[in-house]
Amino acid sequence: MLSNYETWYKKANSGDTITYYDKGYLARQRFFDNNLRDIANYFMRLAEAKKVNLFQKRLAYGSPSKDPVFQYIAQKI
Repeated sequence: MLSNYETWYKKANSGDTITYYDKGYLARQRFFDNNLRDIANYFMRLAEAKKVNLFQKRLAYGSPSKDPVFQYIAQKI
């Protein structure tokens, strides 16, 4: 699945966005899903290289027994 995001980055124009996760709390979920970890790491490397900006949008609030849900978005610079 990482290859889909690599292809998006190669074909995307400046300003284009992609949602790379929107089903939970990435900070926790990445430890349980190696594919998700690889995707998150890929976008972090792009952000560190100043090739994308990363954003979060809260979709649901959490509680002591439930993680919040965020939408994780990358925008090509």
